[in-house]
Amino acid sequence: MSLTQKATLSASIAGQCLVAAFAAAGPASAAQIPEYFFREWTVTKNCTEAHAGLAAQVAAGLRFRISRDSAAADGSYRFQAEDGAQQQWAANWNGLRLEYRPGTQMTSVPADFECIPGQESSSPFLAMSGYAQASEPYYEQQHWYGLATIHGQLEHVLIFPRNMKGASSAIIVLASVTAPSTIQLDDDGVIHSSD
Repeated sequence: MSLTQKATLSASIAGQCLVAAFAAAGPASAAQIPEYFFREWTVTKNCTEAHAGLAAQVAAGLRFRISRDSAAADGSYRFQAEDGAQQQWAANWNGLRLEYRPGTQMTSVPADFECIPGQESSSPFLAMSGYAQASEPYYEQQHWYGLATIHGQLEHVLIFPRNMKGASSAIIVLASVTAPSTIQLDDDGVIHSSD
């Protein structure tokens, strides 16, 4: 084995050890989670696919929060749905357990997460109808992650808080874990919120 091959192999093994150490480290401590991840937000627009069902069609004006006091012994935090005067969150949102995923700070809204309500297919993310992802989706930006049954479908729920006030300061992404068989049953979505 040449010196170059040994160096490459050593670097590869070191990289795998680093990934394994990160995975074994367990949940982040509360001190590692940025303060702006613990706020209250208001839904401003919902770009969930129209056929996804009432639970995914979260109404504009509804509020939610994630607070430090909702920490569980396992290091997860609770999604706290706040009902409005005439509206309420559908079942399975309130109490959703979320875990912090470290990464880079999201400074602008990625094009994939942009959308116009009623024109969901114009979103690059939502244009992938029929797509399902069994494993947790990976994003380099820091976010909350949970797994929940929303509108009868198992969903990856990712919440991307941004360190800003105003429109799109938090984005919720729903990604189907399993699409039963056809495009018509796909139910991904993007929900924009402000604080």
